[in-house]
Amino acid sequence: MMVLAACVRAPLPPPAPPLQMRVVAPVSAPLLLPAESPSPPQVEVLLSRMTLEDKVGQLMMVGFAGKEVDPAITQLLRGYRVGGVCVFGRNIASAAQIGRLNDEVRALMSDSVPPFIAVDQEGGNVVRLSDGNLVLPGNMVLGAARQPELAYLAGLAQGEDLHRLGFNMNLAPVLDVNSNPLNPVIGIRAFGDDVALVSELGARFVEGQQDAHIVTVAKHFPGHGAVDADSHKSLPIVRAPLLQVRQQLRPFEAAMEAGLDGLMTAHIATPALTGDELPATLSPRVLGGVLREELHFKGLVITDELEMDAIDRRYGVGRAAVLAVSAGADMVLIPWRLEKKEEVWLALLEAARSGEISPARLDEAVRRILHAKVSRGLFEALPPLQTRLASLGEKRELAGRIASAGVTLLRSKARLFPLETSKRVAVISTEASFITAMGRRFPQMTSLLVPAIPAARARDDLKLQTRALAEAAEVVVVSVTNSRQLELVTNAALSGRPVITVVLGAPYLAAQVHASKVVLLTYSYREAATEAAAAAIVGEKGTPGKLPVALPQLPFGHGLDPVGRRLASQQAAPAPGGAP
Repeated sequence: MMVLAACVRAPLPPPAPPLQMRVVAPVSAPLLLPAESPSPPQVEVLLSRMTLEDKVGQLMMVGFAGKEVDPAITQLLRGYRVGGVCVFGRNIASAAQIGRLNDEVRALMSDSVPPFIAVDQEGGNVVRLSDGNLVLPGNMVLGAARQPELAYLAGLAQGEDLHRLGFNMNLAPVLDVNSNPLNPVIGIRAFGDDVALVSELGARFVEGQQDAHIVTVAKHFPGHGAVDADSHKSLPIVRAPLLQVRQQLRPFEAAMEAGLDGLMTAHIATPALTGDELPATLSPRVLGGVLREELHFKGLVITDELEMDAIDRRYGVGRAAVLAVSAGADMVLIPWRLEKKEEVWLALLEAARSGEISPARLDEAVRRILHAKVSRGLFEALPPLQTRLASLGEKRELAGRIASAGVTLLRSKARLFPLETSKRVAVISTEASFITAMGRRFPQMTSLLVPAIPAARARDDLKLQTRALAEAAEVVVVSVTNSRQLELVTNAALSGRPVITVVLGAPYLAAQVHASKVVLLTYSYREAATEAAAAAIVGEKGTPGKLPVALPQLPFGHGLDPVGRRLASQQAAPAPGGAP
C-alpha cells in the first residue's frame, strides 16, 4: 500500500516556548508527491519540486528528548523538514512505546518525504533496544565463531526486528579493524583485528540486514581501529603508515561490493592518507578523493555526531556541517543540543544560498538520500503495529547459537575443565546473569555479585569477601569484564584454590590473568554469552571459537577444544593486513 499521494501539508503549529528558536524555517508548499511509490525517474521529479529549504532539511539527521511526539518535537521535525531522526536510549521505554513513537514520527511527516528513523543497534556493548527483540552478543563473538552464514543471519534477524519496531535505518555494523589493542572506543565492537576476517563477516552482515529492508550505514570510514584516543573527547590521529591505512579500507570495500547503502565517517585524522590532520569527516581528500573517486562509492555518506569534541571544539558544528557537506558528506548528524541544530540549519542554508555549497553538490546529496529512501521502501506503508509486534523476537534463539559458536578456550587443565557439577564452586562476577546460569548447574555454589566499577573505598572489602568465598570452595570462577576485576582473580588465587577466569569483555584482558588454571573467552557480557560460558564450563557445549585477534604469545586463530587440544586451523597466519 502507498502512503504518499499529492496532498496539502498541514500548517505548522506555533513554536513551542521550550525550543527558544530564534529562526524557524517556514513551511513551503506541499511537494506534490507522486501517487505511486517513486521510481528512480520520479526521484528526479521529487527533487525538482523541492525548495532550497526542503533540500537543506534533508541533509539533517537530528535527535530529540522524549518518548512521544509533542509540540516541541513537531516544531523541530517539521520546522526543519529533516531528512532523518536518530533514536537513543532516552527515547525508549519498551518495544510497544518505541514502535508507537516511530509510527508517530512517520505520520508527522506523511505529507512530505518520509524520514530515516535510525538507531545504533550493534549488539554487544552498544544496544539501544532489548525488550523482546533479538539482542546480538556482538561482532567479536561472530569473529570468534568464524561462520559467515551466522553473520548473515545475525544481520537479517536483527534487521527484521528493527523493521517491526518501525526503524528503517541502522547505524551498524562496525567495520573497523581493531588493530590497536589499546583502542578505547572500538575493541569488541569490531569483528577482529584481521582485515580478511572483518571484510568477509562484515559484508555478510550487511547483506543480511539489507535483505530485511533496513538502510545499512557501516562505520567508521576510513577506519577507527588503529587509534588510541576517543573522538568524543579529542581528535584521534592515526600514525600508522600508508599501507596499513589503505589495508583497513578493505572491509568497507567488501561491503560496497555487497551493495552497502551508506557509510558513517570517522572523526579521525589520517596524515598518511591526506597529508594533513584534517578530520576525515571534513576532508575532501578522504570523502571526495578516496571514497568517491578511488573506491567509486555511490551510496549515502553520513557524518558521525558533529557535537563530539573532536569537531565542535575545533570548528563549531555549523561550520563543520558546511565543510562536511562540501567535502562529500550527504547528511550530518546532530542528535543532542537544540541550539546546535539551529546553528547547523542556518549555516547550511546560508552556504547553499551563497554558493559555498554549490547547487550541484546540494542536489547530489539530496538525490542520494532520496534513492536510499526509495530503494529500502520508506515510501511504503507498514502493517499495523500490533501485527508487527506479534512476531517480534521470533529468532531470539539465534543469539545463543552465535554465543556458543564463539566461546574460546585459551588455557585448560585436565580434570578442571569441563568442571563437574558436584564441585563446591564459588562464582564472583559483575553479571547477575552469569551467576544465575552457573547456579542452575552447581547446587553447592556460593556467589558474590560485584560492581563493574567498584568505589575505591569498597575495594579492600571486596578483596576480603573474595578471599573468604574462595577459601570455602573447591574451585573459584571469576568473570572479568574490564581491567578493574583483574585483582579479584589475583585475590582468589591467593586462597590456594584453582581459578577459572571467564573474560566477558575484550580478549586482551586474558593476557593478564596468569594466576588462572583455565581461561575462557566469550567477548560479550550479554545474557546469551553468559549462558554459553556456563554451558561450556560444565561440558554441555563445546569451545569451538578461535581468537579473532592476536594476543601476546597467542596467535590469531588460537583455540582449544574442551580437553585441551588445539583446534584445527589454529596455526593459520593472519591474512595480509591483519594484526602485526
